[in-house]
Amino acid sequence: MSTIPVHAPCTSFSSPNGDDVLIVQPNLNATFSLTGTHLRIVPPGWSYPRHDHPYFELILQEQGEQHNRLTGRSLTQRPGDVLLLCPFDAHASSAPSAASFYCVHFDVDELALRRLLCRAGTRLIDGESDSGRRVREALQSLRTVAGPEAATPESMLVYRLRSGAALFEVLARLAEAFLQEDGTLPELSQVALQTASRLAELIQRETERGESSVCIESAIRRLGYHPDYGNMLFRQVYGMSARQYRSLVKLKRAKTLLLDNEMSVQSVAERMGYSDTAHFSRQFKRWTGMSPIAYRSNTGIAGKAEANIPQDFAMPVV
Repeated sequence: MSTIPVHAPCTSFSSPNGDDVLIVQPNLNATFSLTGTHLRIVPPGWSYPRHDHPYFELILQEQGEQHNRLTGRSLTQRPGDVLLLCPFDAHASSAPSAASFYCVHFDVDELALRRLLCRAGTRLIDGESDSGRRVREALQSLRTVAGPEAATPESMLVYRLRSGAALFEVLARLAEAFLQEDGTLPELSQVALQTASRLAELIQRETERGESSVCIESAIRRLGYHPDYGNMLFRQVYGMSARQYRSLVKLKRAKTLLLDNEMSVQSVAERMGYSDTAHFSRQFKRWTGMSPIAYRSNTGIAGKAEANIPQDFAMPVV
C-alpha cells in the first residue's frame, strides 16, 4: 500500500474489503451568502447617510480616503485599508476628495466563524499589516472573478461557484487574522447554543409558514426562559438580538420569493403573511433601501443575482 501524505487532522476506518480509509477534510454544513458587491467611484464631497443592514460588510479602500462615522467613534480608511462592519452597526460615510472602494456584503450561519467575527466587532484592518495585506489580496481576488461573456444558466452556475470559492478564501484570511490576536474561539455554554439554535429554528419555521410577526417573547417563554435571559443567550451565539435575526430571516425569505418573476409583489406580500402590500413594500424598503420593484430591477439576469443596495457592479448570490 502506498503512503499518502496527510497535512491535516484526519480520522480513519477500515472498509469491509480491508482497505484503510482516511478522511482528510472536515465536514462542512453551513450557509455562506454573498448578498451583493459593488465597486463605487465617488466625486469630491460625496457622502452616504447613516444606515445599517442585516449583513456583514467588508469595504476595501482602493483610492482616496473615506471617513466612516459610527456610533461614538469615527474611522478613516486609506488606500489598502479594510473595514469590517458587523450586522446592524449604523454608519455613515463621506469622502473629502475623489475616491473608490469595493464593498462586499455577506452572511454566514457557521456559528464558530460568526462568533469570531462578532467578537472582533466593527473595526479597521490596517492595510500595511501582514494580516491586512492577506485580507486585501483575497478581496482583490474576489473582485477580479470574471463574469461570463454570455449569461446562461450553465455559465452563471460556474460564476457563482468561483465567486463562492473566492469568498471562502476571504473568510479564511479574516479568521486567521483575528485568531492571531486571540488564539482561541469564543467559548459558549451548551445552554446558550441549544437555546439560540432552537429559537432560530422556530423563527425560521414560522417565517416559512408566512407568519409576518413572530412574537419573540412568546417564543422564548415556550422554550422555558424569561425573554431577557433568552435574548441574552441568543445575542451571545448570533451576535444580534432575536428581533434582528427575525428581520434577517424575513428579508432573505422576501428576496427569495421576489426572484420568482411570475409572482406579483402582492403575492409575495401575502406569502410573507402581510395583508397590506403597501405595508410589506415599506418594510422591504426599510430593510434594503429600495422598493420590491426596484429590487427586482437590480437582480440581474432573470432574477438569478442579488443586490441589496444601489451598485455599479453586482455579483450573484452564492
